[in-house]
Amino acid sequence: MATRHEAEDPRMAVALCRYEVVGRYLALKPKRGSKRKLLEELAAEAWTGPDGEPLRVSAETLRVWTRRYLRGGLPGLMDKEHPRRGVGALTEEQRELVCALKEEVPERSLERVIRIAEELGRVERGVLRRSTVHRVLKSRGLSTRAARVPDRHDLDRFEADRANDLWQSDMLVGPWLPDPDRPGKVRRANLYAFLDDHSRLLLHGRFSFRESLPHLELVFRRALQKWGVPRRVYYDNGQVYRSGHMKRIAAELGIYRVVFTRPRRPEGHGKIEALNRYIRAAFLAELKAASIATLDALNEAFVAWADRDYNRRVHSETGAAPLDRWREGVERVRYADDEKLRQAFLWKETRTADKAGVFGLLGVRYQVGPRLARRQLEVRFDPEALHEVEVWSKGAFAERVKPLSVLAHRRPRDAEPAPKNAAAPVADYLGHLVEKRRADNRVEPSPKALTENARKERERSALAIADLLTDKLDAGVVDSAAVRDFVDRFGPFDPDLAEQTLDDLLRGGQRRDLHVSVYLDAVREAAKGGAL
Repeated sequence: MATRHEAEDPRMAVALCRYEVVGRYLALKPKRGSKRKLLEELAAEAWTGPDGEPLRVSAETLRVWTRRYLRGGLPGLMDKEHPRRGVGALTEEQRELVCALKEEVPERSLERVIRIAEELGRVERGVLRRSTVHRVLKSRGLSTRAARVPDRHDLDRFEADRANDLWQSDMLVGPWLPDPDRPGKVRRANLYAFLDDHSRLLLHGRFSFRESLPHLELVFRRALQKWGVPRRVYYDNGQVYRSGHMKRIAAELGIYRVVFTRPRRPEGHGKIEALNRYIRAAFLAELKAASIATLDALNEAFVAWADRDYNRRVHSETGAAPLDRWREGVERVRYADDEKLRQAFLWKETRTADKAGVFGLLGVRYQVGPRLARRQLEVRFDPEALHEVEVWSKGAFAERVKPLSVLAHRRPRDAEPAPKNAAAPVADYLGHLVEKRRADNRVEPSPKALTENARKERERSALAIADLLTDKLDAGVVDSAAVRDFVDRFGPFDPDLAEQTLDDLLRGGQRRDLHVSVYLDAVREAAKGGAL
């Protein structure tokens, strides 16, 4: 028995009317050879339609209705429900969600409203259409287009031929964040970013509180590690970009050319400028709906957004996702050796050690061995990782030293409590992207962590040297702790060269029971070719 809801459905009324004809045909149980004649007889009769008006049908239509009923019962006689179009296609809950997403961050475009709603699982994919969302927002007065100032210059358009042929970089003024050094105060965070011209791939970006060279170099180094070495780089005219150290990095890594924008004509830097506009609209605007209060959280969110949103989104100019377009030319990408890359980014300063071997660097004191006392030294270091510096003498590596005295520890201030009764965001899209990236076990290394690979290599070398000494010398001579400290300071060493050095010593009559430092000094001298 049809329910009241079904009876009120006009499609059910049509199905019941059709069943009168089909039921009459089935009740007569026509035999093979007489079915066509019976269908024609029934088609010649006058039937009453669902609206009470006379209804005429053809024999072929009656045959189709019969087949549909036998396959699907009464519902099989119902017409298919036409998909709803326009605003009516959305439920009231979906319309409210669309408006709430737009009101929360007015800069959200139609595409981003749809993407966020789908990514967060608020609606099924394909339900929200761009035109429908536009009509919903327009009916609430939420759909506006910002006016753009036309460009008065006739700009030439260009594009690099392939991936890593040209990289662009610029600085973007970012948001205000709580100042960790001054409670109750805020500080502006600025973004350095690098973009591949051909693919529009966002190579890497990082916010910092200072517009300094070390922060720019940190971004550049990370981009080189992840995406290889470009042929050319195209920079803004800022002082940090024109520094001698940035030029030296390009020369040491084999970057063909460094290009700068023409003075008072930033339009030539169009692609990175377009990226900055998009970052303002699609990332910085989303901070209104995010609970980000620290620089580290901001950088984690930016890397997650670049990785899972921007680089996978189809670019309107190229018609392809930046990551996909970059991968088309991956066979031409050239990567730099890890050690060469690390050395290229080390800063170099000249210092003279005093009679105790002590010298100062950026307010930190270090001490070298007695043989380097009173000498002029070249100190190579990462300004973001002063826990360890390299000392070079006469163009050759001498040793690696750590700070002589540890700076006083400053207890971190307690984080300011969150405001009470703060309304939960409608859609924390950046937080969602961060969680997705964490789920992939992808963590961006900190500045200090970028030096950890070299330290691990020294640890492997220390183990190899200790095993070698154990095999070649008397058992009581080898002190593993002394070997580890020596290699950490002067290494790493090539195990094959070390073995050859020890064999030469022992063949020359050297005893096997001397202090371990004798053999280690010999390995060190052999590694540096007798310099010093």
